[in-house]
Amino acid sequence: MRVFVFATSSCHMLVVAASSAVPIVARAGLASVATGRGVSSPCAPIPSAARPRLGPDTRAGVVSERASPTRASLSSRRTGDLSAFTTMATVNAATVPSADDDALFLGLDFGTSGARATVVGPDGVILVETTAKYPPIVDGGKAGDGIPEGGWAEAWRGALWSLLDQLDETTVRSRIAAVSIDGTSGTVLIVDAASGEPIYPPMLYNEKRNDAMDAVCAMAPTGHTVRTPSSALCKLHSWWLGNGETIGNAKLLHHADWIAFLLHGLQGETDHNNALKLGFDPGLGPHGDYPAWMKSLPYTSMLPSNVRAPGTKTGAAATEAAMKYFTRPGGCAVIAGTTDSIAAFVAARCTDVGDAVTSLGSSLALKLVSETRVDDSAKGVYSHRLCGKSIFCISVRAIRMTSSVLFTGSWLVGGSSNLGGWLLRSNFSDDELVELTELIDLDDAAKEKDVPDYYPGVLMGFGMTVKEATEALCPRPESDSDYLRAILGSVAGVEARSYAEMAAMGSSKVARVYTAGGGAKNAKWSTIRSRANGGIPVTASEFAEASYGSALLARMGHYELPTYNCSELECLVGF
Repeated sequence: MRVFVFATSSCHMLVVAASSAVPIVARAGLASVATGRGVSSPCAPIPSAARPRLGPDTRAGVVSERASPTRASLSSRRTGDLSAFTTMATVNAATVPSADDDALFLGLDFGTSGARATVVGPDGVILVETTAKYPPIVDGGKAGDGIPEGGWAEAWRGALWSLLDQLDETTVRSRIAAVSIDGTSGTVLIVDAASGEPIYPPMLYNEKRNDAMDAVCAMAPTGHTVRTPSSALCKLHSWWLGNGETIGNAKLLHHADWIAFLLHGLQGETDHNNALKLGFDPGLGPHGDYPAWMKSLPYTSMLPSNVRAPGTKTGAAATEAAMKYFTRPGGCAVIAGTTDSIAAFVAARCTDVGDAVTSLGSSLALKLVSETRVDDSAKGVYSHRLCGKSIFCISVRAIRMTSSVLFTGSWLVGGSSNLGGWLLRSNFSDDELVELTELIDLDDAAKEKDVPDYYPGVLMGFGMTVKEATEALCPRPESDSDYLRAILGSVAGVEARSYAEMAAMGSSKVARVYTAGGGAKNAKWSTIRSRANGGIPVTASEFAEASYGSALLARMGHYELPTYNCSELECLVGF
């Protein structure tokens, strides 16, 4: 018999007997003993045969295709015509398991400009990826600032059904055992308590509610995460100031919560990570809690009542629309998700203290594994509990027992900035970015000295509006490639100063940086960032998509695993 043995930090032991009926045992790259690799570093590469396949769709066995025609309306609120949503499906046809294999796991990522779905097998290998872009912005600004046709809620709803429509019903949807969702941190909706439909326009992650700041600062302790105008609590308080008379009919849901609601139909469900900017304290008591000063607020009834650890079960796909997609016998569990930047961190599978992930999407998001918690709202720094539990790998050989600590970090310290990839997209097309990057000569020492820093002294936090950040991009060099180099270096400076500031505030020092998001594809930008960070390694994460991180959380919840990093932390023991 083969046995998995886990010991948590509380000295509890989880023992799982492995047989042919348990697919996670038989997969390549899951169990270090089984593969003959011994216990590896948490960030060690997965064997090539088991790696998720990412990158351009030029690989053997990978087919890119347009989504099939959309189905008829699934419910009264189901968007029947999804023509406004630009979609793409990528299928790794060679590795989609047969019907004899066990469960599949779905991760959904809802960002600022579009949504992505990733389906993985029990071994964590990516089988299918789909994308859906939101309708065009028709009310000013860029994604995250303007409003798409039909509004943000309908954009997210339509993208959800579009993503699911692209998954083959027979080989994929009928096999999905669990789904997990991530959304933009600090984005909230006020919904009708009965129907779950929005009764107020969604308040986005970077939206500031300065009218609530005085009241929130009077309630919350100095340095608390909520003491910033873009916090979820400031948005809730601001709404209450003008709409308090309708409080009995209203509930607050985070971005990811509302997408999950469309699947399970439950209100009051959220996760530790999304609830942080609402005021939830993950370090309060054994499971986290709202602090005492929050429990007497006049809108306490609007707060999510069930705040769960990411990777734990919240319910099952049970709405009329969802059940037409998720048809696996036994149902499909909905697993507590997280924020988009933390999902990107999870995707990197990093667990060592000093490991960091910088997400270079529309915004710049930093996450660092730290032994200590750091919170300072004035500097835009806050700490999440790291997903999963501390875990010891127990190896039993005859009478000998040894253990090694593989998962030591307790907190994810970080923050976000408006200074992200949109700066590049605003000035250059995709083709121009490729062409101009090739022209950048990082070995030209004389030219490097003259590169302007557009954001000197700027740290993370939403201290600059899009307008302010755009206006700061001057003077513009004559050469487009020099202009691109200056933007890349300026954002790299913000990143480096932010990690240095976190260390000065008491966090663990950054030892290596993994990059996720669109900016991860630019190797010269990684070199620029490495130099700005004092020469520490800056490399593209092999597992780059937030949707992949959410898929790992879905798998974690299905198998009730203690951590998302299963392929590296499961220890197969034989007698």
